[in-house]
Amino acid sequence: MKMTVITDERGNIVGTAGRGKNSNPEAGTGGPVAGPGQLLHEIEVPKELQGVEDVSELHRKLLEHLRNKG
Repeated sequence: MKMTVITDERGNIVGTAGRGKNSNPEAGTGGPVAGPGQLLHEIEVPKELQGVEDVSELHRKLLEHLRNKG
């Protein structure tokens, strides 16, 4: 599962967006846009994070994942 993670200038996660499957290719696609000082990270969500439902826990573990990726 792919996900976009948005971080601020200090590396804190400020948002996430999942990528759903589009059954209508004519509909086009969209996604988040980074604001000033923010970065977008397109990642493959590790299997151990796919079942996490608590947002705080998800952001904490995603931040660890991003930092380990370098």
